[in-house]
Amino acid sequence: MRFALAVWLGRVAGWVSRLTGRGGSSLPGLVARRIDPQVFIRLSSHLPQGVILLTGTNGKTTTAAVASHLLRASGLKVIHNRTGANLILGLTATLLQASRFRLMPQGDLALLETDEATMPKASQESRPRAIVVTNFFRDQLDRYGELSTTVNFVRRGIESLADQGWLILNADDPQVAYLGENHPRVFYYGADLSAYASSPGGYDVADARFCPRCASPLHYRRQYYAHIGDYECPQCHFRRPVPDLLLVDWQGGASYPLRIDFRGEQFAVPNRLPGLYNAYNVMAAISLALLYDVTLAEISEGLEEFRPAFGRMEAVSIQDRLVWMALVKNPVGFNQVLETIQQDPHPDKNMLLIINDHYADGQDVSWLWDVDFETWLKSHPAGKFWASGIRAQDMALRLQYAGVDPDSITVIEKPSDALDDLLTKTAVGQVTYITPTYTALLEVRQYLTAKGYTKHFREG
Repeated sequence: MRFALAVWLGRVAGWVSRLTGRGGSSLPGLVARRIDPQVFIRLSSHLPQGVILLTGTNGKTTTAAVASHLLRASGLKVIHNRTGANLILGLTATLLQASRFRLMPQGDLALLETDEATMPKASQESRPRAIVVTNFFRDQLDRYGELSTTVNFVRRGIESLADQGWLILNADDPQVAYLGENHPRVFYYGADLSAYASSPGGYDVADARFCPRCASPLHYRRQYYAHIGDYECPQCHFRRPVPDLLLVDWQGGASYPLRIDFRGEQFAVPNRLPGLYNAYNVMAAISLALLYDVTLAEISEGLEEFRPAFGRMEAVSIQDRLVWMALVKNPVGFNQVLETIQQDPHPDKNMLLIINDHYADGQDVSWLWDVDFETWLKSHPAGKFWASGIRAQDMALRLQYAGVDPDSITVIEKPSDALDDLLTKTAVGQVTYITPTYTALLEVRQYLTAKGYTKHFREG
């Protein structure tokens, strides 16, 4: 009776919250867990193919969106927290609301994007059939502390992996790859790109310089970005594992296919996402799909139809202007977004940078000084800049120190006012990139939805 009451009252709380315009992505989980602390355990145990937890610093939302799309394309009924609520309350709410009229969730499996710090509890309660780890980067120091803290959260989550469960790991991140050492069932993915023969220039923001086994400095044969690449320890000979799935050709744009090698067989798949970091996200999603016996033909068809998750290099047409939205939250991620903008051939690209410092964004914004604006600006065509959000002044100051003319920067703290000003002062046909932190992204999305430019994320 307690379990049933928790489920139904949780669903009612979510319905009321959405009806009043408050979202309700985590409230159902809060209500249900207060009534029955075991509700997530009970719900997850009734899924025929169990739970998949997907975690890592960058790329969780995109990887989960691609993976759920591919799994559904094969005929599986997938429960997925597409709203991005990835703490334990949000995960619980996702399973609660997977059915309207039945007590138990209606689906074959649940694919849950999971915050790194939530991994120990989420894994202990769900006993996942698979855990996917994308990468580890320094992120939100006020919340996570040093990178080792984040890695330990995920390692503790892996301890609760179900019997015969699988790890899907990024072989090119040494901290991630080391999680699979001595584990019996690991699927590795990585890249072998001859175009990236040496470490990229600019700031060195590698967060994993040392061997995770013996703490000696790592040597890189190829370094694609940050500490992602083909590495080896000269002391203990820890090295990048041989990937089961290998990216062998990437041309840089969203219109070029990815060429992939799966255990010796090469094939090309469509690509809708710009940036090398997104190619890694797609590789992680394909790896998961292959483990669930999705065919190569189904993968190719699914990628052809896929469209980006909201705010993750999502394109929106606003008053005959192309606007790209890309979430930023740490130096490595921001640098990859800047590199992607640099690859865009459009002239006079404008930028709206929206920086908040709420808890979900990270209250310490000193990370902005580790973003390599200096190198990027050397090849960035002339354009206008808008700085917005709670820390708009900090963002504007950072741009000035990087060499941007102060007369090219407009500071407007309220994002909706900044967007209105941008649309007034830019020409039809120009391209604008919006780079918001997490809560700022929600503000932008609310504005665009209210204006009719986008649908609510619940509507796709």
